Amino acid sequence: MYLRKSRAEEHRSLEETLSKHRAALTAFARRQGLTITDVYEEVISGESLFARPQMLRLLEAAGAGRYDAVLCMDMQRLGRGGMYDQGFILDTLKESGTLIITPERTYDLAAELDEQAAEMETFLSRSEYRMIAKRLRRGTLQAVQNGAYLAAAPFGYRKARTGRLSTLEIVPEEAECVRYIFRLYAGGSGCTRIEEAVNAMGWRGRRGSRFNRSTIRLILSNPVYIGKIRWNRTETVRSGVGAERTKRVVLSPPDKIWLLEGRHPPIVSQELWDAVQARRAERSVCVDNHRAACPLAGLVRCARCGRSLIYQGKNKGVPYLRCPTKGCCAGAKYDLVEQALLARLEGLMESVPVSAPPEPPDGPELAAVRRRTALQFARLAERRERLYRLVEEGVYSPTLFSQRMQALERDAQALELAAANAEAPPPPPEPERTALDCWRAAGPAGKRALLRTLIREIVYEKEKKTKPAEFSLTVILRDFS
Repeated sequence: MYLRKSRAEEHRSLEETLSKHRAALTAFARRQGLTITDVYEEVISGESLFARPQMLRLLEAAGAGRYDAVLCMDMQRLGRGGMYDQGFILDTLKESGTLIITPERTYDLAAELDEQAAEMETFLSRSEYRMIAKRLRRGTLQAVQNGAYLAAAPFGYRKARTGRLSTLEIVPEEAECVRYIFRLYAGGSGCTRIEEAVNAMGWRGRRGSRFNRSTIRLILSNPVYIGKIRWNRTETVRSGVGAERTKRVVLSPPDKIWLLEGRHPPIVSQELWDAVQARRAERSVCVDNHRAACPLAGLVRCARCGRSLIYQGKNKGVPYLRCPTKGCCAGAKYDLVEQALLARLEGLMESVPVSAPPEPPDGPELAAVRRRTALQFARLAERRERLYRLVEEGVYSPTLFSQRMQALERDAQALELAAANAEAPPPPPEPERTALDCWRAAGPAGKRALLRTLIREIVYEKEKKTKPAEFSLTVILRDFS
């Protein structure tokens, strides 16, 4: 039995929905004389198949031949993701000979008509899902354009409603703190001094936490405090294929970020906001994490408080390493720390050879790759023939046929590339290099990766009011035995 909540049941709780479906399917199985051996309850309703762990467990068990059938409320519960996900689910159940049983119908994917009906059901459910998601996005966008504030209330505000729209109202005591922060910064104070002043005056965050520099910077950069709404600030980037698919949230380009008029009252004036932003622009330093990353990031720790040292470009652009704990170890110029570390490691790095990359599989491994590739090509040929048959019989429209054929061709190109890579001759052997050679040729990101292979931790200590190079480094190497 497979249970999953659908979009159409958002008004019910997850527990209520799954309990109701379990009771209905158990009663149906009793009437039909079916024996339920396992129950898979999906508590995470993700769009992607690989974001649903219970479905993956079910497919693995079904592929091993453990079940005669899968019982669910309807075909939509199995999957309404992309074509790849739907095809993967149906192919797995078909190859294992597993039936799909719903209270309305039993699908035997080995039978042509049932397979066509299952494919049509999954296609229609996917279309319904996309339509629901489109309506939700459109409704959200309309609400934001009308001045509604949909995110969690920032410091200085609490959530409120204007008619049917969600907005913000001012929390007087918190708003006083926000104005104080803006005035101090416009008057010439930095984030560190503002942090000290705000904490000294007894202001605390929502959960009783003390303010820090990061919180101050977030407040100073949030246009909500002048009555604006910032929308589409981040976007989700997806990469990878199949089980390797990942997604991460990144900042949107400036031209994609919307700044709209909100319905909530401002806390600071436009003049104060402009003065703060002008000063922030003068003091900002752009850091490219790919080209200017700190090779020692995450490796150097303070000997007293144990926190990781942070990399800051101050004092006319000279980069420094400093402890984030106020009053702890004194900071030092980054170049001096790097030179001291390199002098300590030079002998070790000269004696550590860099191994050549492994050669492609050969013998039994290459034969297994070839068998797997041939099997995948055969499956692609079967999918292509099935597509031609369905469009000839009028089951698929020309538009749907074109979409499915494009997806098939993409899979075929990816498979051809993988097959070509498997058969490629091994690259010529590289001359033997040492870790020191790699260090000299690498950029900041490469140096950081190299250090992480050699060093477990670096302990740093420096007294206040000492000479720039008077610091101590304790280097803890990884175990190479």
